[in-house]
Amino acid sequence: MLGMLLKEIRESKGISQDTLAKGICSRETLKKYESGKCSPEKLRADALFQRLEKTVDPFYVKLDDAEYALARQRIKIQAELRRGKVAVAGDSILTYQRMRGTNDVLHRQFLYLVQAELRRRKKAPFLPQEEIITAGIEETFAGRKLSRNLLETRPFHLMELFLLQRYAVLLEEEGEIGEAVLWYEALLTRFTNEQRGMADRQKLYPPIAYRLAFWLAKKGDFDQAMPIIRKALKLLRYSKIQNVMYIRLRELELTVLEKLGDSPYEEERGYLKCLKKILREDGAYWCEDFFPTYLEPHLYSVNTMLKERRLAQGKTREEMAGTICDPRTIERQEKNCSRPQKRVWKALIHELGLSSLKYDRAIVTQEYKNIRKFELMIRAYDRGKIKESLLLYKNLNDTVDKGELTNRQFEKYWGAELRFRMGEISREERNQQLWEMLSWTLPLENKGKSFACHLTKYEQEALDSLAWDCGRQEIKELLPLLKKQFHRNVNVAEQSMDVGFYGKILYNIARGYLRTGDLRRAQKYITLAMEQRRFQDQGVSWDRLLFLRFQIEEQRLNLWEKKIPPESSEDEFRWAKCAWASAKENGDVSMCNFIVGYLKRHYRLEEIPWY
Repeated sequence: MLGMLLKEIRESKGISQDTLAKGICSRETLKKYESGKCSPEKLRADALFQRLEKTVDPFYVKLDDAEYALARQRIKIQAELRRGKVAVAGDSILTYQRMRGTNDVLHRQFLYLVQAELRRRKKAPFLPQEEIITAGIEETFAGRKLSRNLLETRPFHLMELFLLQRYAVLLEEEGEIGEAVLWYEALLTRFTNEQRGMADRQKLYPPIAYRLAFWLAKKGDFDQAMPIIRKALKLLRYSKIQNVMYIRLRELELTVLEKLGDSPYEEERGYLKCLKKILREDGAYWCEDFFPTYLEPHLYSVNTMLKERRLAQGKTREEMAGTICDPRTIERQEKNCSRPQKRVWKALIHELGLSSLKYDRAIVTQEYKNIRKFELMIRAYDRGKIKESLLLYKNLNDTVDKGELTNRQFEKYWGAELRFRMGEISREERNQQLWEMLSWTLPLENKGKSFACHLTKYEQEALDSLAWDCGRQEIKELLPLLKKQFHRNVNVAEQSMDVGFYGKILYNIARGYLRTGDLRRAQKYITLAMEQRRFQDQGVSWDRLLFLRFQIEEQRLNLWEKKIPPESSEDEFRWAKCAWASAKENGDVSMCNFIVGYLKRHYRLEEIPWY
């Protein structure tokens, strides 16, 4: 499936196999990928799709344990750099260099990227930084000198663009402002002309937009700076990203507006002040946030998955093996050895009732137009256009092959969710259908055991929907399952590979404990959710996290007994004010109205002090 999609997109863009593969792999290897004879290694698949201005981020990728360990180490290195743990990151980079499988062009390019940032954090001189950036570019641009002309030569994948960004920032930090500005302009022109997905544009555009707009404003070219700033902010607001980069862009926007003669924006500055306090708390590293993180979500170790699912279903190795293979093959597989033959691996996965695709998306299709329809369906759903989303769902459901497990789960999950949102079925009926779908792949006789393993795409979606919208009794049943999922799969000291999903889990655990009256545990998990949110841009938005924090404090301090809240400067209502500020920054009218209605209702107010 992946190779056929790769070929369809490449041909639709008129890009030759030689051009796409250059510096990444041979033309013969690319032919094998496109014909479906084999699947590319993770970083190679990333690079090929990114050069076509697409991403494999939405795919749920099953890796053997060795490749999975490399991916975890990449996430660990970048999390340490973002948190300012320079010495620890240096040790992690050395560990990665010694791991098997890293003597490949894309692994080396990743190492050059993180080493360049490490040298920058250590304030190394210009030449050593330039040398390592150049070496990184030459991995896939052999023999080419660093110049802006590179941006006009051929397609790029993200690590190549990150290195060029890094070089432009290096020029500025060395005092070569004029040359740096020319690089920023060339990069933004490139990004503007491309049709990359939203996630990639959010990584690429805002850091360079801020740098260029800053220097344009410094020269007094405010009219040129403003559209650049606003486009960057629009990209971040689309996914409700409120990080250091967002705050710097907003502060610059307000400064430019004042220079253009608009009235003062004291109210907006107040909102930003709230957000800055949140990001600075608990020793959070107030970094420039110009280091673009190479996120790799939705990755699983197939070795671990086989063992966990076999145990969850109560099967012995002998029972699993049957006519498929020798039990010792399964034992070697589960002990993190290399993957068995494709036929054996596929049969074992099917025996457990799972999809055997290495790259498994929300739908299984060989046509890219169907993936675009799915993306439009999700976009309509997120915007509250449920009828439009339902029409797209029905069209897709008539098209995709129901022989694939993922497509059957797509049919069941979205059929239940959309009919519930349309008011055609009750919450209880929707939840019953979600549990039925989960029973296809997870034995529910012992839910605690079943939910201690990695969950696939629609298993995650179902668990999140059940926890988000359930009654008081149901949350008591779900809390142990949510905690098993979180503690089984996440090291809180690192950045998770599924930050969005596990961010939601943390929020739902805290919310569940609040509803059961266990305020101590609710406080623990909402604090943990906020700590994770400071270093990642996915998951539950700040406004929801902050208002849940307020509701926990509200009950802990018995604020309802006071009837009337103190002025907004008082600590007791600080989190409510911060939640309001975050919602206002996001432009989330429904959340703003909810906060105002909640406070007026519970405290019998006609006006809110900060409203």
